[in-house]
Amino acid sequence: MRSFLHFFISILLWCLFGYYWHLVVQRQISRHSLESLVMLSAFTLLVLAITLWWIAHNKRIASRGKRSNLMPAPPEPFEMDNLQRPILAPPIATLQAARLVVIAVDAQGNKVYSVAEGSSD
Repeated sequence: MRSFLHFFISILLWCLFGYYWHLVVQRQISRHSLESLVMLSAFTLLVLAITLWWIAHNKRIASRGKRSNLMPAPPEPFEMDNLQRPILAPPIATLQAARLVVIAVDAQGNKVYSVAEGSSD
């Protein structure tokens, strides 16, 4: 129902947009209209130029490898999951080396990570 409502409102707004453009096209273009159009075009070009400059600036920074001043991601705790269940698991290196990790919840509500038989290299 929600997506139908969004679709319906979108269609109505596009119809309203088309109606107002119809009204605008019917009118004579005055000097003030041309001034507004020139200002809008200049502003659009200015924003486009700033955006393109910013993209080029970021690409130059990336090509020089000068991103070292970024803060590293904080370590993620591996004691509890998002639902606040305790996690029981072998060492992270073991899990990373495994081809298949089985995740289950035991009877006490603990999330248990285990390496499947024959899955580690």
